[in-house]
Amino acid sequence: MALSKLLLAAGAAVLAAAIGWWWTTFGDVVAYGYLSWTEAGRCLVHDSDICTLAKALCLGSHPRALVAYWTRVFWLGLGIVSISLLTPQMHSQDR
Repeated sequence: MALSKLLLAAGAAVLAAAIGWWWTTFGDVVAYGYLSWTEAGRCLVHDSDICTLAKALCLGSHPRALVAYWTRVFWLGLGIVSISLLTPQMHSQDR
């Protein structure tokens, strides 16, 4: 498997995990009306005071069952996907 395809698959897996982790952390907070979907969506890519408060509310409802979402995971996955798109593809030449 080419390096670019491997990086793309790894980056996509990290992005999917980040979105799932974000959903687990912020889904209940939105369901209870503490945040709107727009505000929670901003927490996917940027950590702010409101995101920290929402994570505290989430962890308060089910402590120790969840590690609060880290935005760095989303950016790591996006970085890996970007690197995969910039990595040259190796094509085998039939001779």
